[in-house]
Parts: sequence; structure tokens; C-alpha cells
Amino acid sequence: MRTAPTRTLLRLSGWLAATAALLAVSVPFAKPLQAAQTLTVSAGADSPGGDVELNAFAPHTITITAGDSVTWRIDSTEFHTISFLGGNPAPPFVTPGPDGVFFNLAAVNPNGGTSYDGSGMTGSGLLTNGQTYTVTFPTPGTYEYVCLVHPGMQGTLVVKSAGETVDSQAAVDARRSAEINAALVAHGIPLLMSNGGELPAEGVSPGIAAGAGDDTIMIPRFLPERVTIKAGDSVTWIWKDPMTPHTVTFLGGATPPDLVIPRPQADGPPRLELNPAVLAPSGDPTAFDGGYLSSGFIDPTQIPPGGPSPTFTMRFDQPGTYEYVCLLHENMRGTIVVES
Repeated sequence: MRTAPTRTLLRLSGWLAATAALLAVSVPFAKPLQAAQTLTVSAGADSPGGDVELNAFAPHTITITAGDSVTWRIDSTEFHTISFLGGNPAPPFVTPGPDGVFFNLAAVNPNGGTSYDGSGMTGSGLLTNGQTYTVTFPTPGTYEYVCLVHPGMQGTLVVKSAGETVDSQAAVDARRSAEINAALVAHGIPLLMSNGGELPAEGVSPGIAAGAGDDTIMIPRFLPERVTIKAGDSVTWIWKDPMTPHTVTFLGGATPPDLVIPRPQADGPPRLELNPAVLAPSGDPTAFDGGYLSSGFIDPTQIPPGGPSPTFTMRFDQPGTYEYVCLLHENMRGTIVVES
């Protein structure tokens, strides 16, 4: 059985080598600032090509003066929210119901204003790569914020009175680089090393990681991306990221279904339904004929703590080359080559 060597680790290693010098650079001293300023913080980060994504705010904690503003910029291909809850419970990101599964408008739409004093909820809504969100903070205090998409993705903003020592943009940028690189070294490389080859899967030929990750790092890739088997063999995909859902979908020449279907309402914005064609499994994985077949939406967060990772197994009887995708992550693709 043969697999093509994965290039993911090499790309990540090259990126780390190019930025490793930043870890040795001294963080610029913060200094008292009197004039109002706007600091920019990363919401998420990824390696070139999006092989490894960091679900974190970087830096985790910043300090500003009352009256200053903060701009969060989405620096990864994964979407995020910046949400100040003001002591309220976090609204769920999706809400299942009798008429379908919908994105929660309280989570995906912006709310609150452009200034925040700690009362009530203020949030960016759902943002994608390159988008920004800016808030001004007039009142001293410590403010916690979260991403409603990724549990555990949290940040802290400390607002001080005028004349106290606060961060400069140079200090923020230096800590950002250090925190991102430290997370990739501590989590990203070990995850790639442990999932880079075929995984053992009982009763089948190869096992493929359908993504890998932990509560901080997400690797939205099938590992290995290309596998060669014999006709009559089976393949099992194993969800190796306990936090991230994926699909295994063979399009068979069909157009990928849209992830979201807007449902107009008489009053207010449309409801955003998760497409049932993405959520539901389709086709017979024991008798694949080269047409459309999908595992459906498999969410590892629904597995009880300590339970086995979700899996999906297919049998391939017909020689050929079959490409497949994850319908949730556009750059997550793989290939199965079936030989006679």
C-alpha cells in the first residue's frame, strides 16, 4: 500500500524557520500613552496555505487606556466571532428545531454598538478571513471576550486609567508572534507528526485522519491526502480533532451543495439554515459506484468524554481515482486510488 508523502509538515517547518527569529527578539517596552490609540489584535492565525490553524486570540491579553479602541482582524481561513458577554451565558452557535438546524442569529449577527463599558452583550457577529471589528472602551476595567464558534477561544482586555502603563502596537505585535509560534511548536508539529501517515483501523486497509487538532490547533486536512489501495479494500476515516466537525464527500462530478440556505421571514433578517444536503449522509458506503456519496456532518463534540473517535468506512470495488472533499472546509481534499 502506498501513500504520497505529505507536504504539510514541510510547509509548517518552513514557516516556523522564517519566523523563529521573532522569538529571540526582545519585546519592546510598553510605555505610558496619553493620546487615544487603536491597537490591532489577531483573531485566529494560520500557516501559509492554511495547513495548520490556531483558534486563539493573539495576543491573549492586551492593556489599553480608557478611551482607546481595539481592532480585531480575522487572520485565518476559519471564521470567528469577537463576543463580549457582559456576564450573560454564551448563545449557542446553532439551534436545532423541528423545521431544521439553523445558525443562531444572536451569535452570527453583530449586536451592541461601537463602544463597550461592560454592560450587556456586544459582538462582531460571524467574520471571515480579512474582516475586522473595532470597539472603543471608555471605562477602566477587565473585560473577557470569547469566540462563539470555538469553545475555549478566549481573550482578556485590561483597560486602565490615563497615565498608567499600557501596550504599544509594537508590544502587541511581538507578543502575537511569540504566542502563535509557541502554540505551533507545542501543538501543531506534534499533531502533524502523529497523524502524518496511515492510521491503524481494525478490519480495513488504511485509516485516514479526517482532520486533526486539539482545543487550540486545527489541521483542516485529510492525512494522508492520497492513498492507494486494491479493489475490494476498505478505507476508514477517523476524526482526530475532538472539536471540529467534517464531512467525507465524494462529489462524483456534482456541484458541492451550499452550506447555508437563507430562509426569509416576514419580519427581520432571514434565518440561516444549515443545508440538509450537507448534514445528512448520502449513498451506500458498502457499494460505492463513483457517484455522489457523503458521510454527512459528523461532529466529534457530540461524543461523550472518553468515548471513541467518530469513524466512517467505505469499500472500493471499482478501480479508478476518486477525489473527495470536506463540505465544511474548502481546502480539505483527498484522493483514493484504487488499483486492480
